[in-house]
Amino acid sequence: MADVKKVGVVGLGAMGAGIAQLCVEAGVDTVGREVNAELGEQARDRIGHFLRRKVEKGQLEQAARDEAVGRLTLTTELEDFAGCDLVIEAIVEELEPKRELFAELDRICGAEAVLATNTSALSVTEIAAATTKPGVS
Repeated sequence: MADVKKVGVVGLGAMGAGIAQLCVEAGVDTVGREVNAELGEQARDRIGHFLRRKVEKGQLEQAARDEAVGRLTLTTELEDFAGCDLVIEAIVEELEPKRELFAELDRICGAEAVLATNTSALSVTEIAAATTKPGVS
């Protein structure tokens, strides 16, 4: 796979927000999706807070923090993941919602996009089976 230029993160709870934070800190444009705008803004605030703490600790320059926050785009629409090179799912830990999400992402994202899950307990193979390209690496 070529360089990752745009990442999508579905679900901006604690894990998803942390993933999105790492992506924007690494210089990658990131689209974060939540079920409503209020939850998305809460995640942006959380990410901003943790980046601000890094500035306070001398681990990050203020300008780099501002640039990182600027790389995060919030959405409530899965269609906004079109064009992402990598999409990471971090939603509720239930098989059917994950399978439904992967089927929809499979339809929306390009053939070269990598769809990844943050599951800690479910079968990745079962989740990927909802797609037309269920290769697991």
